[in-house]
Amino acid sequence: MRFQALPRHLALLVLAAALSACGGGGSPGATAQPDATSATFIGTAPDTSSVIAIEGVRQTLTLPGGAQLKGMGDALVIGDHIVVRSFSDTTVIQNGNQVHPRTRLSVLDKDGVLVSTIDYGFSLAAGYMGEWQMLPSPDGFVMVQSGPGARLLHFDAQAKQIGEAIDLYPAVAPTSTTELAAAESSGAVDGNGFWLVTTFSLLPVTDKTQYLLKLCKFDFNGRQLTPPFEISTSALHPRVAASAGVVLSTWLEGGGAMAGMWPKGLGAPIVHSLGTNGALPYPVALDTSGKMGVLWNGKASLSSPGGVMGVALDKSGIAVLPAGRTDLGQETLSKGWAGSGRSPDLDAHLYKGSLLLADVVVGSYKVGDPVGDVLILGDYGVGTAALSAQKSTILRIKLTGADSEFGGTAVIRQMVFADHAVLLVGDEHRLVMMRINRS
Repeated sequence: MRFQALPRHLALLVLAAALSACGGGGSPGATAQPDATSATFIGTAPDTSSVIAIEGVRQTLTLPGGAQLKGMGDALVIGDHIVVRSFSDTTVIQNGNQVHPRTRLSVLDKDGVLVSTIDYGFSLAAGYMGEWQMLPSPDGFVMVQSGPGARLLHFDAQAKQIGEAIDLYPAVAPTSTTELAAAESSGAVDGNGFWLVTTFSLLPVTDKTQYLLKLCKFDFNGRQLTPPFEISTSALHPRVAASAGVVLSTWLEGGGAMAGMWPKGLGAPIVHSLGTNGALPYPVALDTSGKMGVLWNGKASLSSPGGVMGVALDKSGIAVLPAGRTDLGQETLSKGWAGSGRSPDLDAHLYKGSLLLADVVVGSYKVGDPVGDVLILGDYGVGTAALSAQKSTILRIKLTGADSEFGGTAVIRQMVFADHAVLLVGDEHRLVMMRINRS
């Protein structure tokens, strides 16, 4: 789950595609198999994975010609392939710095080997430096662009653009002072389409701008399946998850976290505040039958251990806590990680009834080791008890040899298939891949 989008003005969309030669692949890293340690923490039923293990050595992915695949922003499983969105070779100067749009789309096979790559540059959206939301679709995947408007772009399973861009919310003229312009958005696929939560504001944007939050379901052709309806009149950083017709949206409002839940068959949302101490909440589906939860990166305090926190929600949208507990600040999932997170971004997936988390933390791999980057894979059972009370299996991974530390923009994604997973960890310099097995 990844929902990064900042309010940005976008220029007119220009359609063109530059297809680079297919080929390339993963080149062996300069080190042996990473060090790894696993631990199982006993909680309530049900069980989760008993063993998480690395298979083989890590690989550093390169483009045809040998250049590094840099700046991964997101990745998505499409059938038996993986699509990675990363830095384009195109650059612009912003505030004196050279920056890249993340509009290179690379296809990997299910073992993490590069199959093809297309560098779209600014052809998807002229001058646009914002984020994109990638969502699976029946014919491949879609990407949603956010700004003073929102547009939908289609791609096939080989990351080739299909057709023209579709306006979900038309762009508003920069000179307009009466029309609401779309800003941040987040999407989640559910059945015959996807839910999109979007903030809107009047222009120009100032430090006093208030953002309305609206939820709407679209089909994959961009047609509204529900009317956009207002959730909040003062929202920031919306996120959404959906499962079996149940929709959960979260956002920040007035410095606090909020959640709006639409149980199946209920027209009006159930809205609650969340005691995350101001941390950004991430909604997540905990099963395929509509069970929902919320994750967040909590700050350590006198009353909370901090780290990655999480709660399941009941059918009324109320957090499920251990008996006698009322403070969400105690619901840590990362006490066995031995490190502090580098990014507020979280990676979470469902797999055979378990919640799978992946993160990059800063800590000592072993007692006496220097502080550095440690990769974390955590599998958590999902039952009727609080998430913090479930059985979990944790794998801590330390890269060895050259390039064992990551830059300032470390991003981790776990691509889950039926019989294995591919772990991708990237920064502004490279992309590392490892194959993961579970039993």
